Amino acid sequence: MRRLVVLAFALVVLLFSVGVGRELVVTTTADNGQGSLRWALLMARPGDVIKFDPTVFPPEDPATIYPQSELPHIRYGNLTIDASNAGVVLDGSKARGEWVIGLGVDSDWNTIQGLQIVNFSGAGIFLTGRHNVIGGSRSIGRGPLGQGNLLSGNRDGIGIAGGPGTSYNTITGNLIGTDVSGKNAWGNRYTGIFIEEGANSNTVGPNNIIAYNGCGGIEIRSPDSFGNTISQNSIHDNEGMGISLQARSNSGLSAP
Repeated sequence: MRRLVVLAFALVVLLFSVGVGRELVVTTTADNGQGSLRWALLMARPGDVIKFDPTVFPPEDPATIYPQSELPHIRYGNLTIDASNAGVVLDGSKARGEWVIGLGVDSDWNTIQGLQIVNFSGAGIFLTGRHNVIGGSRSIGRGPLGQGNLLSGNRDGIGIAGGPGTSYNTITGNLIGTDVSGKNAWGNRYTGIFIEEGANSNTVGPNNIIAYNGCGGIEIRSPDSFGNTISQNSIHDNEGMGISLQARSNSGLSAP
């Protein structure tokens, strides 16, 4: 009997480690309480998938969540936030603070798809982990962005920082600084994407539209941020350079 208990416990540990998880469904636009996005982020464990009830978040008529404070960061890893079949706007205009992040990703192997993250005083998404995927194909899913995300009207669209452990992340298929059509201006106040503090070996592309931002489209800011690949994006109409390599970042390569 004792051996069976030990084997059962080992199986639970194994399932937890490989990320066999649950589906957590967001069923309300409220900022807190059961069924809210905040609740789902607090409950989430490795392998879980957070989805959105399309009757509450219709793809053809997106509903808005207004966080009153910064949402819990994604700390456990191997989590998917999938709004590709819903219409979800995460609006930070009511969250007080000089630097409030839309979603903070402090762990590895997470995927974020289909969200519109707007009007935050900090970055729409801030990454400090590894092997995370932000976005996907805008042609997959019933939502207005498919698997892509929209990051507009924030201080910065996406920040990638936190040291050399922030690596091998992929940013693909997102609209950064535009409206849902990808054609009209809704720029972030500063940078579309910034990479700094030794973050390395990340990939921006393909198929991001990065436009109308108040400073550069993409800025790599520190000399120990190297090996970052920027490829097959549409980068235009930013106030600063489309791609800015500062302080001999990216191994001193010249920006195109």
